[in-house]
Amino acid sequence: MNQPGRPGVPVVEWAQRLGWRVAWNVPDNVLNQLPGSPFHKYRRRTVPLLMAGLYQGMPALAVHIDYTRKNSSPGDSYYSPGVGMHLSTASKTTKRVLTCGAVVLEMPSPVPELVLDEKRDKLSDVADLFSFNRSKNVIQGDGVDIGPAALNIYHASGAPPEYVRSVVTMDRTRWLYNEGRGPGTNTALGKVHFRLSGRKLIVWCGRNFKDAAVLNDLFGIAQEIQRWIPPAAFQDPAGAEADRQHVPLPQLQLPFS
Repeated sequence: MNQPGRPGVPVVEWAQRLGWRVAWNVPDNVLNQLPGSPFHKYRRRTVPLLMAGLYQGMPALAVHIDYTRKNSSPGDSYYSPGVGMHLSTASKTTKRVLTCGAVVLEMPSPVPELVLDEKRDKLSDVADLFSFNRSKNVIQGDGVDIGPAALNIYHASGAPPEYVRSVVTMDRTRWLYNEGRGPGTNTALGKVHFRLSGRKLIVWCGRNFKDAAVLNDLFGIAQEIQRWIPPAAFQDPAGAEADRQHVPLPQLQLPFS
């Protein structure tokens, strides 16, 4: 159900101060207008909250996504004297909900694709394959080697590699990770990831927006990441190429009443 306002809710008050529009419990297919990470991490997803407006003069969007990850394990084996053979119990399926809070800024000029995401375990990817958890990016590729800056937790991808390495440095990943707390000044965000893609700058973490401080911190991080972009990236033709996959934020079909 779409509920444009909930008086007294901190995130609604945050949106009202900025003149943003708010929608609750929107159809998950709205994310089909936003290609790539982090909007398609798992197939099963819900969108409890979506907001849009201007931030520091730039078109912006914030979305809370809950992903459901299924895990199947074989049943137990036991010997049955009655039938004189080993039998197995039914397989077990567990579900885990993973939260993603993401903010998007639309920059004035495009830059090439760069994604700093979580480093995934290959065995976990295989398990997700058999559980039909992922529909896109099923097996994580090798990515760009960023050396120690990966901190053994991050996976970088994009082109060209020199551009990725100029943005993703050891000092910056340490700042983003901050011993698992994230770089937020108002609240603990956990691991923070980001993506540069054409005009889109996307930052996300494993928190929802019940605490509006999460929004303030994520947008603050996005503004810091903007300062990391080398000037030459804005002249690279790969920036315009990356931007072709996206719809400008003001043109998205969003379910606001």
